[in-house]
Amino acid sequence: MGTAIGMAFGGATLAACPLSALVLSFAFYGFCGWAWESTVCAMLNHGRFANSGFLLGPCCPIYGAGGIACWLLLRGIPDASSQFVAAALVCSVIEYSVGVLLEKTTGARFWDYSHLPFNLHGRICLYWACAFGLGALFICRLVEPALLGLLGHLPVLIVRLAAFAVAVAMAVDALCSLASWRRLSDQLERVRADLADRINESLADASDSMLERIPDSAIDSVAQTHIRSRAVNAWLAELGDAALDALREKASMPTFISDGARGLALAARRVADAAPSMPRPSLTRLRAGNRASRPVPSVSLSRRDLRFFNAFPRLRINRYEGVIRATNLRDRARDLFRR
Repeated sequence: MGTAIGMAFGGATLAACPLSALVLSFAFYGFCGWAWESTVCAMLNHGRFANSGFLLGPCCPIYGAGGIACWLLLRGIPDASSQFVAAALVCSVIEYSVGVLLEKTTGARFWDYSHLPFNLHGRICLYWACAFGLGALFICRLVEPALLGLLGHLPVLIVRLAAFAVAVAMAVDALCSLASWRRLSDQLERVRADLADRINESLADASDSMLERIPDSAIDSVAQTHIRSRAVNAWLAELGDAALDALREKASMPTFISDGARGLALAARRVADAAPSMPRPSLTRLRAGNRASRPVPSVSLSRRDLRFFNAFPRLRINRYEGVIRATNLRDRARDLFRR
């Protein structure tokens, strides 16, 4: 036990092995977390195995970070119950912080505990805090000492090379996973922009169709009302406040006069200004024809890009939830990974 701790933190006998031991421990706990999420949790969510986690490979970094943090911070606590409570708090802080960070950087929520009791903003909950605390208790008292003891029997060069290979593999995996997430986001943004253009064009066509049904005499009448109201308001602007108050007491004036340039005058101005440039049916038909010639927006993504919906059953990409529903992307991903 003492030799293992000295190897990991003292560096007396293995100068460069402390960092190497921590890297391998991180990868080991990340793998254990991935196995837990991909088997037990996936069976509960999907009824089958599912490659869980953000990375493509068998590693969930948040489990590695939690395991190493609990070992570094809590290994000196002698009482098991105090160590359990402290571990639950440390793991909850890490999980909440990572959740907030991911939401800020990616605009997505990868897990959500809102359906469980005693949760905080859906990012952490009492049930999983206790589960992580129990796991951290085993790490501090059993797993990490045994793992460090095993590494202590290996040659220093082997430990260094293994840690270097694992670190490089995780870095490459992280880059590939980020590239897949970027492709997914870019495709969803393209479809979102296309759908937004179609909605805007539909609203513009509806507005044009309504204006085309308004008789020219009605438009001219509104324009004349606009001109007259401006003249009346200009005259009223020259009156003193006392004279205007006296007029209000003796006569009931329309609100568009008594309110100055507000009310109907503003609405009339907008209609009158728009009257000379109103689109005619030919322009409406042209827009409709252009829209009909445009292809229906589609999402072209690979299995690797769609795996995020399989890895995180409660994944919500806030900016693109409407697009995901419109394209049935979540159902398509579910069907793809069931084959």
